[in-house]
Amino acid sequence: MKYSTTYQITSAQMNGRYRLTVDGILTFHENTIARYLTSLGLAAFDLQKQDRTWVISEINLEMPAPPTMWTEDIEVEVWISEMSSLRIWMEFTMKEVHSGVLAARGNSCWSVISMSERKLLSCEGLIPDAQLIPELAAGPHKKRAVMKFQNEPISTLQHSVNLIDLDFNGHTTNRRYVQLALVCFEPSFLEAYRPDSLNIRFIHESRMGDELACQTHPADAPQTFVGRIINGCGQEICRVSSHWVKSEPLPDIASVNLIRHPQK
Repeated sequence: MKYSTTYQITSAQMNGRYRLTVDGILTFHENTIARYLTSLGLAAFDLQKQDRTWVISEINLEMPAPPTMWTEDIEVEVWISEMSSLRIWMEFTMKEVHSGVLAARGNSCWSVISMSERKLLSCEGLIPDAQLIPELAAGPHKKRAVMKFQNEPISTLQHSVNLIDLDFNGHTTNRRYVQLALVCFEPSFLEAYRPDSLNIRFIHESRMGDELACQTHPADAPQTFVGRIINGCGQEICRVSSHWVKSEPLPDIASVNLIRHPQK
């Protein structure tokens, strides 16, 4: 079955242009899946009683329309499209409630690991087959080719993992890696462009006090970049491949403000 919930874009999910951020989209994505798993009795706090927890290995995100404006409501819908012994694929769509515009779509790959041994565990029988809906939101699940990129980075950003970076497992949150990768550009580029698609691969974990370096490399495809998060030992922690398009002109915020002008 599909599970849906609705969120309002607040100041925490908007940028200086009054538009929904990628971090806001990822927040809505993870929160909705967490609510869905909680409804099945499979939330992280349920699994932790059995020395298990959820991990995400990959997220694919497409944002075909201009980012949604504050204070629009966003309806998020998630469902399970594929289950195997070690992986569960979740699809998601995000639509503007008032306009019906598709704000984002994509999928993410989830697995269960042992908390004490940090090893993958079987997912078989974990979720009832009745929850499976073989419908894809953003293309088939297949191993994507490794994006080729130039060896020399065009920018580098250093970051020390601190308390506000950590999740309930004591590891750096997935969203923090993406945040680092998406700000590791020249300010002039970030002012003129926005990402419209992302492939995010989570490879290893990092903890409190770890020193991370984010390197941005131009890829072979136009307006495409590869952001690599590397720890102090030279180990790649996360890779974010992103395609960028010109940012849309900012409309008169007063003309689209849903508090002043509620749409029906």
